[in-house]
Amino acid sequence: MLLAHKDMLREDKINKKAMITARECGMLKADDYCTERMMNMFERAKAQTFISRVFLHMTWALVLTGFTALGVASYPPFLYAVATNPFGVLILALLEIALVVYLSRRALELSVGAAYLGMAAFAVINGVTLSVIFLVYTARSIFLVFFASAALFLVTSAFGYVTKRDLSAAGRFLFMTLVGLILMSLLNFIFRSEAVMYLYSAVSVFVFSGLTAYDTQLLRRLYEFTELDGEQYEKLAIVGALRLYLDLINIFLSLLRLFGRRR
Repeated sequence: MLLAHKDMLREDKINKKAMITARECGMLKADDYCTERMMNMFERAKAQTFISRVFLHMTWALVLTGFTALGVASYPPFLYAVATNPFGVLILALLEIALVVYLSRRALELSVGAAYLGMAAFAVINGVTLSVIFLVYTARSIFLVFFASAALFLVTSAFGYVTKRDLSAAGRFLFMTLVGLILMSLLNFIFRSEAVMYLYSAVSVFVFSGLTAYDTQLLRRLYEFTELDGEQYEKLAIVGALRLYLDLINIFLSLLRLFGRRR
C-alpha cells in the first residue's frame, strides 16, 4: 500500500508538470507539436523520477556501509579480528560476490522487501570489509578522498544521463579492461609490486568513471524501453543502485590507494 501511494504521488507530480506544458502550448489545443512536446516532457519526468529512486537507494546503502565501517573501526578488538583473519575476510568477500550476482540476476523475481534486504545485507558486509582501511589510512584522508570520489562520480553520472551519444561500445571496452584489471590484481597479489598497484589504481579510476556514465545511461534506457509495473520498477531501481554503488566504491578505493595519507 505504501509503495502504491508513493507511485500515485510521483504520477501526480508528473501529471501536474504535463498540464503546465499543455497550458504553455495553448490551453490544451490538440496540436501535433504540442502533443509531441508534452509526451517528451512526460517521459523525461518519469525517467528523472526513476533515476532519483536509484540514487536514493544508493545513498542509504552508502550511509549504511559508512556507519558499519565506522562502528567496526571504533571497536579495536573487532577491527583487528577482521584485519588479522584472512579466512574471515575471504568469506566476507565471497558473500559480497554471491549477493551481487544473485541480486543482479534474480532481483526482479524477488519481492521488494527481499530486494531491500539483500541490498542492506550487502551494504553491511561491505562496511565490515572496508573498515580495515582505517588501519592503513588516516580518517581525514579517507573522508577527503571519499568526497572527491563522490564529486567525480556525480560528474560522470550526469554526463551519462544527459549525453546523446551511445555509450554501448565504450561500455564493452571498459568491461574488457575491467577483466584485465582483475587479472592484473591477481598477479600483483603474488608479486606485490607497488608500481603495478599504482598503475592498477590509476586505470581503475578511468574504468569505473566510464562505467558510471555507461551504467547511468543504461538505467535510463532500461526504464524508457521496458514495460514493467510499479514494483518491478522499484526492484530495477535497487539493481541500478547496486551497480552505481559498486562504481563509486571502486572509484573511492582507487583514489584512496593513489592519494590517501597512510598512517
